[in-house]
Amino acid sequence: MYTFKNTEINNKKASDFETKSLLYLLGMRSDSEEIEIVTVDCFNDVTGSNTDFSKLWDVQSKNHSSLPPSKIGESLSTLYENYISTISFYEYILFIPKLNRDYLVDPSLNIYSYENINEKQKKGIEKKLKEKVNGDKSGATPPLFIDFLSKICFVEDNKKVSTYIKKISRFKNKKSIPEEIYDRIFLEIRNAQAALKNSYIENENINHPSEVLKFNRHITKTEINTLLISRLVGIDVFSFPGIPVSFFDVLMGKDEDERKDLLQECNENLSRAFFDKNGCREFWKVTETLIKILKEKPDNSIFDVYSSLISDVKVKTEYLTEKTLLYMISLVKTGLVNAD
Repeated sequence: MYTFKNTEINNKKASDFETKSLLYLLGMRSDSEEIEIVTVDCFNDVTGSNTDFSKLWDVQSKNHSSLPPSKIGESLSTLYENYISTISFYEYILFIPKLNRDYLVDPSLNIYSYENINEKQKKGIEKKLKEKVNGDKSGATPPLFIDFLSKICFVEDNKKVSTYIKKISRFKNKKSIPEEIYDRIFLEIRNAQAALKNSYIENENINHPSEVLKFNRHITKTEINTLLISRLVGIDVFSFPGIPVSFFDVLMGKDEDERKDLLQECNENLSRAFFDKNGCREFWKVTETLIKILKEKPDNSIFDVYSSLISDVKVKTEYLTEKTLLYMISLVKTGLVNAD
């Protein structure tokens, strides 16, 4: 059984740092593709999970202005508690500002293991961590103490907030989107993350990690990606109220039932292309190219844009049919006009 302790209550403002750690999990790791869900202030500040919760990435984030060895040791205590808990975590991550380079064996690294900490600083870290875990200054070595330290991954934050959003969006040409758009999206995610903390789960128990979902303190990768698409395009692509004006040219000559069927088919195809793991990357690539084309030639017809699009991008997914792409072009065109 796992008991939630030291959770934050009614915290109305999540820090930028915790949001960075959330976005780091979702978009900046070599295994980010595996992470589908992130819980907020449950197991730790943030904890990533795959779909069935068989693999967990645990993150403690500490945005202290100064991180001497004693503070580092203290910051590791929650990760240690999870290490010896009944739940097995795949990785234990301390997300921190850039450390004093004198602390490190190889100061060129921003992501490193405990072995990259110099011996002098290790002594201070271990002394404080033992005090925190034991609740006294006896210096006794807690269970699995050395094993735990060998499992820690230190991740230093050395990027702007917008960089974390750009990594998730998968756009190659990041300059096509204004910097302030990324900043606004970051703030929106931060506020959504903060809102998840406005519930009380202290001393609640679970037997399996998946049971954490019942507390509604989680964000899914799909929710983040849908928000990104909506904000970057300027509208909610997946639930647009009505028919985009430029798409009427495609509907001409069709009766009411045919129009309804085509619109439903286009919406379903867009959703399938986006939510399909194999097609999601292509969806992002198409969206990026569309934005680029329409930024350069906003007055082009959807048919001209379609011609430019298929000459620039080889569309492989079966869901992005010609009619679906024309519909998507109409949506993006409408969104970019509304955003101006």
